[in-house]
Amino acid sequence: MSRWRISKGKAIDLQEWALEKSGVKKFLNSLPELPKKGEIKPGLYVSYEIDKREIDGEIDWPDIGVAWVYAILPDGKRECLGEVRAYNWETVWLCTKEYDEIDNAKEWWMQIKESYEKLKKRRKRFLKEDKDFWFCSKQ
Repeated sequence: MSRWRISKGKAIDLQEWALEKSGVKKFLNSLPELPKKGEIKPGLYVSYEIDKREIDGEIDWPDIGVAWVYAILPDGKRECLGEVRAYNWETVWLCTKEYDEIDNAKEWWMQIKESYEKLKKRRKRFLKEDKDFWFCSKQ
């Protein structure tokens, strides 16, 4: 065990601080939480589950993921579109699939929504092309 470790309780406190400090809380509150089991309808979801492996920073204070935004596609596939990370009540990072660091919550949220729309269009096109191919191969 390393000396740079925080407890699960402190990680939850850090999570609450980061969501408030970053300004993303109001956007994430508009999303349903990602269910842990069962069938999930397509759409955007948020997960606040803290990875226990991240609370041990080993050589430095840990930076932990405190929230993730997932797209659930019609075929059931899950894709992470954005993440919020925090470090020792000092720094918060807003990340997306395309950008490692975004300056403000509003821009972060816009990037996530744009990525989701692109993903839906790409999946529709892929499924349509796949369907057309299937019909062609049947003839």
